[in-house]
Amino acid sequence: MLRRRLKTLFQWAVVAVTAIVLIRIAVQRGGDLGGVSLSFNFFWLPHAAIACSVANLLLPLGWRRLIIAFGATITTGHAVRLWSLAQAARYVPTGLLAVTSRLQLAAKAGISKTITVSSIAIETAVLFAWALLTSALFVPSSTFPSVTRWTSGSAAVLGLATLPWLVPAASTGLSRLKKISVPGAKSRILCEGIALLGLSVFARALGTVCLAAGYLELGSSDLPLIVGATYAAVIAGMIGVTPAGLGVREGVITAILAGKFGLADAAAFALISRAWEFALEMLFLAAASWWGRSNRSSGDSKRDYRRPKGKL
Repeated sequence: MLRRRLKTLFQWAVVAVTAIVLIRIAVQRGGDLGGVSLSFNFFWLPHAAIACSVANLLLPLGWRRLIIAFGATITTGHAVRLWSLAQAARYVPTGLLAVTSRLQLAAKAGISKTITVSSIAIETAVLFAWALLTSALFVPSSTFPSVTRWTSGSAAVLGLATLPWLVPAASTGLSRLKKISVPGAKSRILCEGIALLGLSVFARALGTVCLAAGYLELGSSDLPLIVGATYAAVIAGMIGVTPAGLGVREGVITAILAGKFGLADAAAFALISRAWEFALEMLFLAAASWWGRSNRSSGDSKRDYRRPKGKL
C-alpha cells in the first residue's frame, strides 16, 4: 500500500514539474509576445480534442500489437494503462525513466524484458520514420532543401516497408550470434502495429491543424505548413536532449511559422500547442488508469467466480 502511494505521489510530482517547466518557458518568452494578435474560434477546439485523444489511444494500441507480434499477451485496457503510466515519465530528463517504468510495469504483466525492449525500440523507430515522412511531405522547401526532403522521405518509406521483415530476421540472427532468446515476430501483426502508429501520427496532425484553426487565421495553403512545422519539431524533439523535447519543439515550430504568422503569433501558438498536448495527455492518463483498473478488476472477479468450491 505504501509503495503504491509513493508511486502515485511520484507520478503527480512528474506532472507538477512538467507544469513548472512549461510556465518557465512561457515566462522566458513572454517578453517576445507583446505583439500577439491571435484569433479565437471555439468551433475547432472540440475537433482538435477528439483528434488528439484518438492519437493518444492509437499509440498504446499500436504498441500492444508489437507486443503480440512477439507472442506475448496483454488485454487492451491493461496495455493502454501500462503505456500511459510509463509515458508520463518522459518529461523527466534523459527519458530513461519512461523506458524503465515500462519495463517494470510490463514485467508485472508477465511480459519479458527482451520483448519489452524490442517493442520500445521498434515503436520509437516507427514513430520517428512516420514523423520524418510527414515532415518531408509537408515542410516547405524554404525551410529544408528539396533534396533533403526527398532523401529523408524515401528513407522513411523504405524503413517502414521493410521493417516487418527485418525484425524477424534480426531476431533470428541475434538468437544465433548472441545466444539470447529473442522470440520470433510475426510480420503481419508487426504491420498492424506500424499501421496503428501511423494512424496516430495522422490523427495528431489533424488535431494540430484544428487547434491552429482555433487560434490562427488559416488559409487552405497554410495547412501543409502547420503539419510540416509540427512534425519537424517532433523530429527535433526526439533527437534533442531535453525531456520530451521541451523548448526544442517550441523553438522549431516558432522558427518555421514565424515567416507566415509573425514571431509573436508563431511563438504563442507553439506554447499553446504544447500546453494543449500536455493537458490532453494528463486527461488521457486519468482515463487510461481507470480503464485499466476496471478491466483488471473485472478479470479478477471473473476468475474468482469461476474458482471451484472448496478452493477458497
